[in-house]
Amino acid sequence: MSLPFSSRRPSAAGALGVALLAGAAALSGCARTSAQVPPPPAAAARAAGPPAVDLSASQAQSVRIAPAGMYRFRIERTELGSVAFPEDPAIVQAESTVLGAAATLELTRRELQRARLLHDTQGVSTRELEQATADEQTAAAALDAARVALHALGTSDAQIDRMIAAGRLEARPAGRAGSQWVEASVFEADMPLIHPGEPVRVAVTAYPDGTFTGKVHGIYATVDPNLHRQTVRCEVADPAHELRPGMLATVTIELRPPMDALAIPADGVVREGDGTLTAWVTSDGRHFTQRIIETGLREDGEVQILGGLRRGERVVTRGAIYLDNMINAAPSD
Repeated sequence: MSLPFSSRRPSAAGALGVALLAGAAALSGCARTSAQVPPPPAAAARAAGPPAVDLSASQAQSVRIAPAGMYRFRIERTELGSVAFPEDPAIVQAESTVLGAAATLELTRRELQRARLLHDTQGVSTRELEQATADEQTAAAALDAARVALHALGTSDAQIDRMIAAGRLEARPAGRAGSQWVEASVFEADMPLIHPGEPVRVAVTAYPDGTFTGKVHGIYATVDPNLHRQTVRCEVADPAHELRPGMLATVTIELRPPMDALAIPADGVVREGDGTLTAWVTSDGRHFTQRIIETGLREDGEVQILGGLRRGERVVTRGAIYLDNMINAAPSD
């Protein structure tokens, strides 16, 4: 006699199905639990309103307060370089190569013309004509390569053509009396910001207390494929003839005139866990309110404020992280 259905033992497939259903339920419960994790204390406080902290007299000594004021930001780039020769040896060598290649090409062309005339009258063999043709083609290729090398140093086609026509090196400005040439190696990403005529300041280790001023004179046409830097040539005033070719130099190029802007010290800016930047303001030195701010330039420990603060507001300039930690601290039991 068969047993009732309710008394039968479950099959293996049925047991597996029950286990899978139980696991799915457990995972669903975990998902619901993780979705209910509360946000960080600081984020929750900002959602409810600007976070605030009250300090006792002893706690207030841990922070420094100053009014938000103006700071003059310099829009510039500082790069390493060196004092150069009055005439760049690389350019002089490249120009000499172009002149030599141009003279060789002219000679081979004359030889080829002569060989063709003689070949027409059977004065030279076909082999000699072919050799003259090959020599002319080789000389033309050498001149093209020399022109490309000179292009890379910033010389234009018009300058090269004038130099070949004159048969001598390109005449270039000798620079002002009492000036020296300095070359800087500028990262390629900054090159769109660099233009001839921009002011420069140069410092060398031999004269740590002095600064030499000048301007950008020219920019090389190619980028170093290994360093991804481009050479900028500057003319710098050196009335006492203190600069010597080969000296290491620090070159600062002024991209725009200095700009006055609202700023606070970098120690007063706190980056929160969600990426926002905040500062703490106070009116009495005891009650502090957190503000979300927008920042811009950074220079010499100062941060430009684009929004969130007004000039003259009293801001925490040291100890902002201390106040932030008080907000983010887990509540005690």
